[in-house]
Amino acid sequence: MTRGIFVTGTDTEIGKTAIAAGLAAVLKNRGVHAGVMKPISAGGRADAKLLQQATDQPLDTINPIALRDPLSPNIAAERENGDLDLSPVFSAFDHLLQTCDCVLVEGVGGLLVPITDDILVADLALRLQLPLLIVARAALGTINHTLLTVEAARARNLPINSVIYNALSPGPPDLSAQLSPGVVTRISGIPSAGTLPYDPHVDVDAGRLGRVPELIDAHIDLSLIFPDLL
Repeated sequence: MTRGIFVTGTDTEIGKTAIAAGLAAVLKNRGVHAGVMKPISAGGRADAKLLQQATDQPLDTINPIALRDPLSPNIAAERENGDLDLSPVFSAFDHLLQTCDCVLVEGVGGLLVPITDDILVADLALRLQLPLLIVARAALGTINHTLLTVEAARARNLPINSVIYNALSPGPPDLSAQLSPGVVTRISGIPSAGTLPYDPHVDVDAGRLGRVPELIDAHIDLSLIFPDLL
């Protein structure tokens, strides 16, 4: 049975939160009880609150560590109290594993973002024993960014499930957005789960998920991401 998925990105502001929340909503609509987590937030809890829309979880279970400043967690924690204790994250995750069909965990930033000076986001994903779902930009430059993320994951023995390419601007996909996923798969061997079209109605800060669940249903290969759940 699928233990869960760790949603990471090739960059910040790449759409991880909307995609994680959309996946959770799709699973809920299909009768799958998925737990969600944003283990560490920095600069507000808007991401966690959007994830909460697809579940009945209390906010503190979704987001056990909330830091005030929009900085890397190690710097934000240093500005507040100097130490970051990850035990609430592991306790919440273990509880969700026991009570849910699977757990969707959204990382903070990309794989090499420091949680502490000694622990990176990649280390957290490895500790949780979850395969990565990489969210990449459907635009020029994504081949380099995505392959760098794949290389960083493989260097740390992190399994990778697939890549979702996210359109972040209106209009039809340009040639790069159309061809880059195939190039990434050909070079890395990591499959593409599809390209999510742009949705102008998404606003994480305002708590609006727009049509992301419907777009995921229509454009993303969910059987690749959750092979034994759907």
